[in-house]
Amino acid sequence: MPVSKSWSQQLPPQVIEQARRESLPAHKREKHDNYQAAAKYWYASRNPRQLEDMEEALKDVLPRASKLSSFIDNFQTWEEAQNFKAYHDAGAVLLAKAYTCLYYGDVKKAAPAIELIETKFPYAMILAEDRSVTWVRTALRYHEHCCMLYAAMSLKVVGKIHFPRERDEFDGLQQRKAIEHMAVLRLREGNVERLEHFFTAINHSELQTSGGDWALDIIMNAMRPLDQDVQSEASWQEIHDAILIWQKQKPSSVFARLAEARYLYNYVMFKARHRSSFAAIREASERGLKMMPDIPKTSPAWYDTMLRLQAVCGRPADEIAPVFQEGLGKYPDYTPYAIALGRCFVNEGEDGRQICSQIVEELQSSAKGGLAAQMLRRIYLDGSFPAIQPRLNLDTVELCIRAAVARWPDSYELRSDLGILAVTIGRRELAADIMQGMSNKWCRNAWRGREDIAIYLTSPAAPVTPRVDPMRKTTL
Repeated sequence: MPVSKSWSQQLPPQVIEQARRESLPAHKREKHDNYQAAAKYWYASRNPRQLEDMEEALKDVLPRASKLSSFIDNFQTWEEAQNFKAYHDAGAVLLAKAYTCLYYGDVKKAAPAIELIETKFPYAMILAEDRSVTWVRTALRYHEHCCMLYAAMSLKVVGKIHFPRERDEFDGLQQRKAIEHMAVLRLREGNVERLEHFFTAINHSELQTSGGDWALDIIMNAMRPLDQDVQSEASWQEIHDAILIWQKQKPSSVFARLAEARYLYNYVMFKARHRSSFAAIREASERGLKMMPDIPKTSPAWYDTMLRLQAVCGRPADEIAPVFQEGLGKYPDYTPYAIALGRCFVNEGEDGRQICSQIVEELQSSAKGGLAAQMLRRIYLDGSFPAIQPRLNLDTVELCIRAAVARWPDSYELRSDLGILAVTIGRRELAADIMQGMSNKWCRNAWRGREDIAIYLTSPAAPVTPRVDPMRKTTL
């Protein structure tokens, strides 16, 4: 019996997938009639009882898929993939098997499927009926990091973990996504003990992703609904109610109170994007700001949250600067300070942009060039870099970029982002240096529209001549 649309929206995805499949007539849903459909069903179900069916499917499809492996050296379009269907079918089934094992913490059982994806089917895709695709390795990296984080939370050893070097261009993004989801999902579950351990352990251990993103900053930013729910006012209320429960159960928790202040900042930004009334935006931001003096300054997240709330409340630069200086002095390695400050000032007219360029100079002169590069990277990804570029000393920017690559050498994502920043300022020789050896592991989303430049820069046989004119203007 078909599931009604309105009701199906409230069901878990695995229930929806199962209902849709079982609503088909028997002659249309033979056991393995469509490996993509079967793989999506197994993936959504994550049921260990279906591992036997997955093995049976792999026995059938792997011999044909392996013959195609040597012909595929990049991701394809949906239309191209139809000519190599067995290859993508094998990758989709292997992902379903790996995820099912990882979901139940059986890393050893997932290992053979993961190895096959990485060595034989690195460009496999899940093919949807609407002609969209999902890159298998993107989903795999996310589930690997979630498995690791969940195990660490369960055993209360989050303070002892670290992220290894990135294996591909998807690793950095999925590290951040896994950290964020672990925080917000535990909050929604009301699992206060694990949540408190997660926050305090990450604060003490100063856990960072392989690209230098602080896990503390990620989980503070996670105090909002998940992306798919962010448009719903009810979802925002659910998060706030969950934070209040956390505060009630842990009245002495610094992070339970900081979480509410950051939630209010995130809510203000959500309201601002949707052109809500100025009064509503100001009321929420002032509420957050009034909370801060009563919260102990025992974490860099206090200073980061304070800076954001001061900026959104329109506090003057001479009021914001002392908070920044105090936080930087107390926690000098916490990169989100400079990133948050730079992103605020760059959109505050000529004076703000001039201050932003001065921050870059000061950070580089005080041996914190990598910090400045992270700030410029975020400004570029926000789309605000053209506003500040004419005010920057490009020689200083180059030194900052080189410092960042030296400090975080194990991140393909960081090198890819800084590579495109180097190209944007006309320093192709710098871009070639930092992207050397990346081959196909540059971020396709960041380089969209400039793929030919990325291929050229990462090609070991290609001589690179920098295209920079005497005035140091950008030439692409």
